[in-house]
Formats: sequence, C-alpha cells, structure tokens
Amino acid sequence: MFGLGKKKKSKTPPSTPSAAAAPAKETRPGFKTAGEGCTALVTGSTGFCGARLVEMLLERGASTVICMDVAEPPQSLKDRYTKVQSETKGRLIFKHGTKSGDISSVEAVEAAFSSVDQVDIVFHVAALVGPFHPKEMYYKVNVDGTQNIIDACKKFGVGKLVNSSSPSTRFSGGDVKGLREDQMPYPEKYVAIYAETKATAERAVHEACCPQLLSISVAPHQAYGPHDSLFLPSLMQASGDGKLRIFGKGDIKISVCYVDNYAHGMLCGADALYPNSPALAKYYVVTDGEPQDFWEIINQVGMTYGFRDLTTKMHLPVWLLYAVAYVLDFVGMLIGRKFRLTPFTVRMLTIHRYFSIDNARKDLKYEPLFGFEEAWKITIEWFRVNWLPKYLESNPKVAMKLAAQAEEKED
Repeated sequence: MFGLGKKKKSKTPPSTPSAAAAPAKETRPGFKTAGEGCTALVTGSTGFCGARLVEMLLERGASTVICMDVAEPPQSLKDRYTKVQSETKGRLIFKHGTKSGDISSVEAVEAAFSSVDQVDIVFHVAALVGPFHPKEMYYKVNVDGTQNIIDACKKFGVGKLVNSSSPSTRFSGGDVKGLREDQMPYPEKYVAIYAETKATAERAVHEACCPQLLSISVAPHQAYGPHDSLFLPSLMQASGDGKLRIFGKGDIKISVCYVDNYAHGMLCGADALYPNSPALAKYYVVTDGEPQDFWEIINQVGMTYGFRDLTTKMHLPVWLLYAVAYVLDFVGMLIGRKFRLTPFTVRMLTIHRYFSIDNARKDLKYEPLFGFEEAWKITIEWFRVNWLPKYLESNPKVAMKLAAQAEEKED
C-alpha cells in the first residue's frame, strides 16, 4: 500500500510557515511521489495557488519544476522563487507568456513537456476564473486547454495528472451543509459558465485515467493566504472605501482553505495515485476543516485594520440584491460591460457552502497543515504589512480618518 511516509518540516518563506510533510519514496517505476527527485510540471504557476504549489514542491525535494503560465511572474514572485531555490536543491524551468505558457496552444504545451527528459507528475492549476470573460474563452482555456494537457501527458508518458478543480462543479444553487463528494453529483444546470467548463474539464481528466496515466481532481474551497490578490483584497478595499455591507441575515457558514493546505492537498492527491488506489479518477474537496462564519471573519479583518464594524451598518436585503444584480446583468448585455454584482455573486454570498473532508482524510491521507485560527492570523498580519500601507497611500482620505481615530484612542 502506498503511504505518505514519515513527516518532517520543510523550508518555507517567512510569510507562509509550513509544516509540510515529506512524501515517501516511489514504490513503482514511472509513478514517483511528489517529493524527493521528482520532475513536476505546474500549469498556472504564476497564480496565487500555483505559485505556492511550486514552492512546496521544491521544499519537499522535487529535482525540477516546470512553471507554465500565460502570465509573466511579477518581480515579487521571481524573488520568492529565487529564495526557495537557494534553500533547496531543486531547479525551475520557466515557460511563461503568450507564446510559451498558453495551455490552449498545443505547440506551447508540447514544448513545455519536452523541455526535460521525463515529466513524472503534472499539476494542472491553470484556469480562466471569475464571471467577467467571454463564454468562448472559458471553453478555450478550461476545456480545450485541459484536453491539451491530457493529450501531452499521454504523448510524453507522464504517469500522474493532478487536476485542480472547484466545488462549484457540484453547485446547484442551494445550500451545501457538510456534504461529502459522493453526496454532490454534477448538477443538471450549472450556476456559472466557469463551473460548467471546469466540470467538463474534470470529467475529461477522470475519463483519461488508465494504468499508464493515473488521474485525480482536488478542489479547494475559497483559498486564502499571503500573496492573494483577489479574495481578501477586493473585500478589504470595499470595506475600507465604506462600500461593503453584509448581505442578507449575515449568518452563512463557509469552508475556507489556506493556501498551504491547498498545496499540501494537491501533493497528497499525487501521492494517492498508485495502481488500484481508491482515489483513481475521483474528486476530493480540501479545506481547513471546520466551517467559518463568513461575515464574522471578514469583519474581523476590517476591524483589525481600523475599518468600520460591518454590524453597525444596515444589512442589504437579498431580494434587493437580486433585483439590482439582474438589472445590471441586463444593462451589461446591452452595453457590453460586466458588473461585479451579479446573480451568481449574490447567491454565493447568501448561501451556506461548507463541506466534509472525510473522504480526503481517508483516501488521500490529507490533514490540514494549519488550523484556521493560525492560518487566518498569519494572513491578517501579512496583509497588514504588505497590503494595507499601499491601500492607504492610494486612499489618503481613509488614511487621514484612521490616523484621527488612532489619535482619539490615545487621548
């Protein structure tokens, strides 16, 4: 039976301390574990989750990681990569930009796969996310791009494919309260084009599973942590600007996933791929474990930074939010513009979305490296140091208000 092996701490950047477990040695030629000596390819390596996965692979002893992304890495990410390479024996090969990093290009994908003698494991993280893109682009990237990755895995003899999926592939629009993956079938109608195309891609990955190419899908729910540029920054900017309000009753619970727990879950998924594994061609949700009160934890961050307590503001009725969202949708179709408030975002911020991770614990031997309290504390502090000063610099009125509040407290 294939195991994860003895655990040890790995080297990690200061902003994201990790208790990453060292995987076991390979048990069969052609099916290496996500650790010592493996060669891995990570798509979406410039993104928030993909970048942390690249780092953790090197921390666990990967010899080579091919980083593939249509986006060029910013200098801050290059610095992170330089640091982790200096602390490990691994090397990075970069395939970035529209010519080298585009998964919708067969030529670019095959060039990335052929840049080394043999790729052992592919972690497919790249995807077009959010509700603001043309429909055809979702299919081009999420569906066609995934098929290109599958075809390349087969052509170049890759033994393992770990697909980064999304719980939204199982959303029907109603509450999800502590369900397991086997209790969440694909819906008849998807809540968004992103979810539909991710589900199509996920099915293709699972259908491709065979003795020569073992595959699995791992889905985090609401990833967060240092270096996130979407989830917390958008909410905190709205809070700082005074525009954020609690939607509905404000009593929803959701599962969240610290970025280190996500990366660990992906590596657990890779290590669970072996002949006759119960995890073959299956889908697993990974989170921090216990669900959280969404508006409570968001309000906690804002108040830590000195922003107004959301509970002192009027809640926005759900019926009103939907009415406005549908009007904006209609107007957007007429003028060719996408608005941030959509029926989808209203739904996601007014329903319960928390999941059981029992199956991941059983089949993948997954256990969160960090509990929520510790991970949330790390995240709040990182944004206080790295995000808040930039926000206040670009919003002098808010900065002056917070300074005045601080003076009042001192008096």
